[in-house]
Amino acid sequence: MPDSLNPADFRQLMGQFATGVAVVSVLTEADGAEVGDVAAMTINSLVSVSLDPMLVCWNLQNSSSQFALYAGAERFAISILAEGQQSLARRYAARGSSALSPADFQTGPDGLPVIAGALGHVACRRFAAHEAGDHTLILGQVEGMAQAASPLRPLVFFGGRFEEIAL
Repeated sequence: MPDSLNPADFRQLMGQFATGVAVVSVLTEADGAEVGDVAAMTINSLVSVSLDPMLVCWNLQNSSSQFALYAGAERFAISILAEGQQSLARRYAARGSSALSPADFQTGPDGLPVIAGALGHVACRRFAAHEAGDHTLILGQVEGMAQAASPLRPLVFFGGRFEEIAL
């Protein structure tokens, strides 16, 4: 095994770790936006951290054009995407301001926007944020959650592309 510490090699290696895909969404009033406007970003860094209190963590790239919005959000929702939602994942992974489609969202019982048809959702209040290299770790305390009424398969990312899993 070669002993490489090249960032490109590291990225390729970590691409062999299959992850779920989620969308973080927030309400915004910044820079002339209307009250209740939505911002959304695709992530594959979601991890459960603690059960008491219930905490989740996701990673925000420090060079993101919307870094201040997400890093400063007091509340946010995370929608865990289901198989077949690849187009949503691609749309909200785009750099800059994504072309948001109101049809992609519904309002969760907590008032936060969530992706319609997702496998599940968590509503969070920012618990902490920690700088970590070129990203910031955002920890959220879960204040609400919901699962799809019927069983769905997760959207999975592996080797730089979306994959299906057999259950």
